[in-house]
Amino acid sequence: MSLWFEAKNLNQLTLKTKLLASLAFVGFAWQLGAINSSYGQIMLFGLALSLMGDVLLAMKGRKLYFLLGIGAFLLAHIAYAVAFYQLGFDATKLALILPVVMAFLLITTWWLRPHLNGPFVLAVPVYLLAIGVMLVFAWGNQSTSAYAWVIGGASLFAFSDLWVARNRFIQADIRNRIVGLPIYYLAQLMLAYSIAVH
Repeated sequence: MSLWFEAKNLNQLTLKTKLLASLAFVGFAWQLGAINSSYGQIMLFGLALSLMGDVLLAMKGRKLYFLLGIGAFLLAHIAYAVAFYQLGFDATKLALILPVVMAFLLITTWWLRPHLNGPFVLAVPVYLLAIGVMLVFAWGNQSTSAYAWVIGGASLFAFSDLWVARNRFIQADIRNRIVGLPIYYLAQLMLAYSIAVH
C-alpha cells in the first residue's frame, strides 16, 4: 500500500503507512521478548532507529530529512554490529570475510562517488563503513541457532541500502522502492526473529 501511495505522490499517506509497517517489526521484536536479554535490547534499539530512519526518509522535500535518515540508519547499523558481536566473533573467518566486505564497499563507493556532493561526500562513505562493520560482525557471529538469521538479515539490509542510494543519487524511480522496500522489511523481520532463536 505504501508503494502505491508513493507512486501516486500521496506523501502523507506514504508516511503513515510506512510508519505502521515499521512499527510492525519493532512490535514483533518486542513480542518475541527483546527486552529480556541484552542482545534483544540492543537489537530492539537498532530496530527503533531503523523505524526513525524510515520516517525521516519518507518526509519528502528537504535534504536535512535525508541526512537525518542516513544518521538514524548509520546508528542502527552500529547497534546491530554491537549486538552481533555479543553473539561471539570467530576471528579465524576474517581472512575470508574482510576481502568480500572490502570489495563490496569499494565497488559501491566507486559507483556512487561521481554522484555525491555537499555533505554527502563525507556522509555516504561513513555510512558505508558502518555497513561494513555490521557485515563483518554478522558473518563472523558464533551463534549456533541465530547464525543464518543474522547473516541473512544483515546482508539483505545492506543490499536494500543500495536501492535507496540508487533512488537518491543515481536515478529516482519507483522501481527502486518496489525492489528495495520488500527486501528491507524482510531483512528487519529476519533480524527481529533472531532474538527469538538466539
